[in-house]
Amino acid sequence: MPELLRVKGGLLLSMPQPNSGEAEICLRQSLEWSRRQAARAWELRTGLDLAALLAAGGQRENARALLQPVFEQFTEGAETADLKAAARLLASLG
Repeated sequence: MPELLRVKGGLLLSMPQPNSGEAEICLRQSLEWSRRQAARAWELRTGLDLAALLAAGGQRENARALLQPVFEQFTEGAETADLKAAARLLASLG
């Protein structure tokens, strides 16, 4: 369920007329499901997508506050694509 909601959010953003409001709702639901299921990998992917959406909307501090604690849960796998992407986004958020 977390991945389905995350993908739906991405699809809503990729449409000719993106619906960022609905996409954000899907991504937040995905984050909730990820946390309920203790699915940290999905939480990271969703957190990354949601943080990018928030940052693009001018909510840089909210994006950092959302992504930083998720990113810090990982003590291994720093070379994975998702963790590298999260590190880059966090660095860009200052």
